[in-house]
Amino acid sequence: MISSIRITFSIADLNNLDPEADYQDRAMGDEEDLDGEEKSENEGEGQNEEEPSYPARVNVVVEKAGKGALAIETVAQDGMIVIENVYYYKDAAHAYAKTVEKVHERQDLYVGPPFNNLDEDLQILLERYLEERGINTALAIFVPDYIDMKEQREYLRWLSNVKDFVAE
Repeated sequence: MISSIRITFSIADLNNLDPEADYQDRAMGDEEDLDGEEKSENEGEGQNEEEPSYPARVNVVVEKAGKGALAIETVAQDGMIVIENVYYYKDAAHAYAKTVEKVHERQDLYVGPPFNNLDEDLQILLERYLEERGINTALAIFVPDYIDMKEQREYLRWLSNVKDFVAE
C-alpha cells in the first residue's frame, strides 16, 4: 500500500533554459520532398500546430510506510513524461533530504544504476508504474502550462514590487 506520492517541479526551469535551444520538433517544421521542392502551405493541414513545450523537471517520490521510497527524476515535455533516474531509499527521509547531514548520508548510499542501463523491460515496467499512479500525458501537459502561468504571475508581482520601490 502506498503511503504517499509527492510530485514537485519549479518555475526555475524557465530561468535555466538555453536561449539558443530550439524546443520545436524538427519533424513538424518545413519539410522538403525527395525532389527538393518545398511542400505547399495547404499540405499537412489539420496537423497539430501547437507549440512544443520546453523540458520541465518533475520529481516524483513514492513512499510506502516501513518500506522506504522511490525517488524518480523525470522530464515533462511535449506531452510525455520521460524517466531519467530512479533511486530507491530504504529510509524515506533520504528521498526528501534537505539538511546537510541527510544529503551527505544520501551521497554514500547505493541507490541504483542509471535508468538507461536498466533492462528495457524493466524500464517499460517503471514507466507503466508511473502511468498507473497518474504520472502520465495529462501531467506532462499540465506542468509546463502551470509553470508558464506561475512564472507570469511571479513576473507581474516582481514588476509591481520594483515599481513600488522606485516610485519614491
